[in-house]
Amino acid sequence: MKRLIICFVVLCVTLFVSVPVLAASQDKYDLPEPYITWEKAYLKKFPTLQPIMDAMLETTAQQLKNPEQDILHNRICSALVYKMAVDNNLPSQQQRLAIAGDLLHNISKEQKDAVLTDIAQFKKADLMIAILRDAGYLTKSPAFWRDRAVFVNPQIGNNRALIHHITGAVMTEQILKKIGGFSATDIQLIEVGILEHSTGYWYFRSSVNEVAGKSDAWANVYPVPDNMLAKIIHDADLISQFAPESVVPEGSKWRVLAQKRWGAKTVRDEGHIVYYVFKRLYDEAQTEAGRSLAKEKWEQIAPALIQLMGLEPGQDPIKVLGVPKIFAKEL
Repeated sequence: MKRLIICFVVLCVTLFVSVPVLAASQDKYDLPEPYITWEKAYLKKFPTLQPIMDAMLETTAQQLKNPEQDILHNRICSALVYKMAVDNNLPSQQQRLAIAGDLLHNISKEQKDAVLTDIAQFKKADLMIAILRDAGYLTKSPAFWRDRAVFVNPQIGNNRALIHHITGAVMTEQILKKIGGFSATDIQLIEVGILEHSTGYWYFRSSVNEVAGKSDAWANVYPVPDNMLAKIIHDADLISQFAPESVVPEGSKWRVLAQKRWGAKTVRDEGHIVYYVFKRLYDEAQTEAGRSLAKEKWEQIAPALIQLMGLEPGQDPIKVLGVPKIFAKEL
């Protein structure tokens, strides 16, 4: 009998060891603390979000030759939105929707055919927005989508950075319906959150105004966040930009953008432009949790950017150097 028990135990151990531990699709990509802890917490709490994570990873990898930075951004946003949703005491179901929204908020940004000059894409967006308005959403943004001719202009309709919140909401509906597990109301709430997530990027608004030649043209393109779920999705995307690693070091995302998008020629130019961009972003958080996180990160990056400019600690770069020339004529 004793020998039988020992054999049984050995068999059980052998079977247990031989069962492969399946790695999650995101495990091959690095995610720093504290975001990895928050991500593990929300996936444990909401295991039905794993297929959304998988869809984001698969789509991003198809769109980009080197998808690591975009995947990192989406995962940081999703971890942040979970932290902010918990801190704001959102009900569990809204926490789940907020995370799904930030996992997919950039889903169309690198999708080559996701442009609004394409009539098929435009019709899908037009129908979605009409349905959302009929359902009582977007009430605080009466100008949004009213002048549809704006999107015929290739400088707006073909600029995926400017319109990815609209095409992204369309793609999100398709993805969620395919995966299942989300009601029609759930999907609409997520669509609204994605539609309203990028209004905090003031330079997007400025770009639209410049193309259209009007100081309020942006309101036709960007609806403002009008509920707590949308505000948290918005703030998570906003605050994720403040990671010092993507702002301060040479070759970092924002210093490269200062060169390529805004024409910085020197290190001082880079510091000056990035400082100005982030000082304005800092003021656009929609929630107390967002403002708190923005303040924490701003206090880390602002002194480093001042040092890049060759200024003394505590000096105000805008008073000393003025507004960067690229932004001086902003409408």
